[in-house]
Amino acid sequence: MNTRSTAALITITAGALLSACDGQPADGSPTYPPAAQPAPSVSNPHTVASEEPAVEQCRSLDSEVVESALASLSPSPGGGGWIAGQSSDPPAGSCPALEYVLAQTPMGTASSPTQVLFFHDNTYLGTATSNAYAYTTVADTTENSVSVNYRWLAPEDANCCPSGGPATITYTWAGSRVVMQEPLPRDMLDSYGE
Repeated sequence: MNTRSTAALITITAGALLSACDGQPADGSPTYPPAAQPAPSVSNPHTVASEEPAVEQCRSLDSEVVESALASLSPSPGGGGWIAGQSSDPPAGSCPALEYVLAQTPMGTASSPTQVLFFHDNTYLGTATSNAYAYTTVADTTENSVSVNYRWLAPEDANCCPSGGPATITYTWAGSRVVMQEPLPRDMLDSYGE
């Protein structure tokens, strides 16, 4: 096969492969998006869907006690304040003795530091740990406890994929204070240079 024939064969093969990659059939015929579906019929256009009344929660994320707790923390990475994330969410009247709110890094990701804030009877008690750690989530709660999962990066891990942990640490309300039932793992602390 001569050079000119080889070049022509490569050009034809590349063109066929590229046309297959652009979402078009290999034969070059066009494809069309699916036809629009008609809107569902409405039996009474004047009926307004009623919303369920909001259920009052034990701990409102925008309450004064939560806002004050967030403001009491040292600055988040980037120098700004923390934002309230996930929290205990039972309805008012069935509030547990130990409640939590996650203090999260604004516009953060799973690898951004998070603090766990504890509350009892509308009083801020403090944080689960003295430092904020990445990959921190709440695993479980009971009337008197909050179990927190901690993960950490091994030296070869990509930022997205911690292989350390999870270490589940349970914090228990002991009548007048929160007790950390297990220490943080040494491997975790080493990974943070502590």
